[in-house]
Amino acid sequence: MKYTEQILVALILLISANVFSQNKTEYRDKIYKDGIKTVLFYRAGWEFTAPVLELNSDKKLILSFDDLNDEVTDYYYTVIHCSANWEPSDLNPIEYIQGYEEEQIENFENSFGTLVQYTHYTLTFPNENMQPEISGNYILLVYEDYDRNKPVLTRRFYVADTKLEIKASVQRASYVTDMNTSQELKITVTDKNNYITNPQDNFSATVLQNNDQNIMLENIKPDFIKGNVYEFYNPRKLKFKGGNEYRYFNVKSEKYLTERIKAISFGRPYYYFELIPEVCNPSFTYSYMQDINGDFLITADNTENPATEADYVYVDFTLYKEKPFLKGEVYVYGTLSDRSCDKKNKMTYDYGKKAYTLRMLLKQGFYNYRYVICDNGVPELDYTEGNYYQTENNYMIFIYNRPQGGQYDELAAYIVVNSLKIH
Repeated sequence: MKYTEQILVALILLISANVFSQNKTEYRDKIYKDGIKTVLFYRAGWEFTAPVLELNSDKKLILSFDDLNDEVTDYYYTVIHCSANWEPSDLNPIEYIQGYEEEQIENFENSFGTLVQYTHYTLTFPNENMQPEISGNYILLVYEDYDRNKPVLTRRFYVADTKLEIKASVQRASYVTDMNTSQELKITVTDKNNYITNPQDNFSATVLQNNDQNIMLENIKPDFIKGNVYEFYNPRKLKFKGGNEYRYFNVKSEKYLTERIKAISFGRPYYYFELIPEVCNPSFTYSYMQDINGDFLITADNTENPATEADYVYVDFTLYKEKPFLKGEVYVYGTLSDRSCDKKNKMTYDYGKKAYTLRMLLKQGFYNYRYVICDNGVPELDYTEGNYYQTENNYMIFIYNRPQGGQYDELAAYIVVNSLKIH
């Protein structure tokens, strides 16, 4: 084979590999397709709840997202059962799905009265066509063209079948080196029906801070077993940096400057909102400020249905820093960035302004966010926001067990505890 032909073949293989990697489904929250924005997934009734269901209950989950691409697309969905560590279970869909294995998302409507046109999709789950049969971790996969190799988005959700009693508390970190910056948890699980048979191998806890999959401890084993009571209490293992309360801004109106907005301009078809330039937490002191733990709420003035009437606007972030950080990149982080660190929310250092800057396209609403330095996808706050033991955080605790002879990890208990009354 000639040298030029070898190069051509190598390029084709490289391109094919890149396409495959881009389309590969990941078992975490992720958006794969450009133009998909404002993904929300929550328990019906309250947008700030995590997507957790009780098996065989009448509760529902709501998925919604916008497609800014020009044409209405046929989107399909399925669910995938996973292990406690978010790997696909060795089960056939018929073993965990009642109804159809895949269905089309049929509820969609076009935006109304907006400068930026989009299609708003909504899915309610479970529904008459598809229901989960067993407890555990699940992935909701949305894809296009009836082809699962064309993923559009993935979202994690949980189905609990309560078989254990659980209590938990949050307290200030015990060790002197962590006392001012961190929070630790104590978890007690009671098994009244001898459900747990192999606690060291098939029984574990997972804890998430503010439903953030990047701030998570998993596969935690009990530290003490007293009869049918299992205690998880290791200050070194069950410890989280406290972080700081989230920053916020409000872009619900293009007519007037809300708090933290410096200027509003217009360049068809977009409004541009410039936030007041900010600094890293200069004194590293804690100050309580009520927040929504990194989430956002879609809202717009003079609208009856913000889901389809709120517009898309550009928001400009500026973080002053005399010199760029020597290590790591700076990101705007929160649910507005899908709680990820990628090019869409990565800031660029401007030597002329002596600041990090970023422009993001967002739907009108109220937003929480932080400035973080990401290392291997994990957000670090030490140099941008600070960490404080007093910070208000929600901790989601999941207890998993695989019974003897069982084929999958059951989600046997679930609780949310808050650090607001930390002591």
